[in-house]
Amino acid sequence: MSAPSSAAGYRHLSDHDLIAQAVLGASDAFGELVRRHSAALRTHLRRMGAQGADADDMAQEAFITAYERLTEYRADGPFLNWLKMIAARRYLRKVKTTQKYLLVEDVTPYETAPDLHQAGQNEGAARDLDGALSRLKPAERLCVTLNISGGLSHQDVSNETGLPLGTVKSHIKRGLTQLRAMLDMAEAVPAVIER
Repeated sequence: MSAPSSAAGYRHLSDHDLIAQAVLGASDAFGELVRRHSAALRTHLRRMGAQGADADDMAQEAFITAYERLTEYRADGPFLNWLKMIAARRYLRKVKTTQKYLLVEDVTPYETAPDLHQAGQNEGAARDLDGALSRLKPAERLCVTLNISGGLSHQDVSNETGLPLGTVKSHIKRGLTQLRAMLDMAEAVPAVIER
């Protein structure tokens, strides 16, 4: 396949074709991958718990790492999932080095349960997945996001976070139960990924 003559010419190519072009040195091809996946990657990081500017910085760092390691991508899954794993590892390293909340085993509610009457009045806000995720305890939010958005199995989440497998399963189960209750639409919350 020959390289398109302009950056706009890359838009019709698949991720795999773009990666092949980028490996051959076409920086515009990688630019198209960044344009295509940056919003999803930032959303994934925010849902894990990264704050706005941190999420943007970590997404950018993840793209730089991906570019440097592009020849290591094995195409055994979607490119976006590979990016999410790179970004998740950067986020986990940051959480561990700053000794934030990740490994806390406290099972008390992270935030008070929403007032259902108030929630009904603010229906739009109550149905907001990101808002509901922000009400979960940080470890629950992280485990649910890695499992559902990142496509990792319980064992993979355990391996990446360093949390015991049983704890990961508990965090995911509690997190999904709370999300279903907050969103009041169980069918909208995707099924857990167990492998």
